[in-house]
Amino acid sequence: MAGNPLQPFTGVVRFLWSVAAVGLLLALWHEIRSTAGDVCFSSAVVAGSFGAEYQGQGALRAGASTHPSELRYCLAEPTAGDRALGVFDGAPSWFAYAALFFLLMRLLERASEEGIHTAATADRVRRLGWFTLLVLPGVTLVEAVVRLYLLRHAVTFDVSLVEFMFDWSVPWWAVVTGVGLGSLAKIMRTSADMRADLEGTV
Repeated sequence: MAGNPLQPFTGVVRFLWSVAAVGLLLALWHEIRSTAGDVCFSSAVVAGSFGAEYQGQGALRAGASTHPSELRYCLAEPTAGDRALGVFDGAPSWFAYAALFFLLMRLLERASEEGIHTAATADRVRRLGWFTLLVLPGVTLVEAVVRLYLLRHAVTFDVSLVEFMFDWSVPWWAVVTGVGLGSLAKIMRTSADMRADLEGTV
């Protein structure tokens, strides 16, 4: 075989994995450095209940108004629990993306060595599909729930537990991609079985 048929995609995935890994380290470093300061977070749960004055140059035209899609909150005297929750606001997503690109990178490297139409490659594609389908939406759900609990510590009015739905940005691309990878894995497994049957016949 002349060269790697999965290039340049493998190189792009390696680069994206590096970016996600650096992002994870920076997010953790930021949380470690901010342990002595405020715990800040953004939430869209009650943002629609507040108006906002335009802060740029000039003014709004008559009849125009602004409403923020999310608000930034800071806890000046956070508890140890607040600080622990603050670590789970953002860092899980970086970890999930770093893990996703690592799994994809390993899949491509092994596929270039063993071949694309093999049962092992099909199994790795299936596992990647389940990871994409379950883990990525799961971490965004965790982050939404974390921000909800932090919000309950930042305001004096009651915030219903079900309102995390307003702050949960579901990565629908991950859901569609995960389902698609599962279907692709089945096709690849069928192709691998047919190839094995043909080789056995020959």
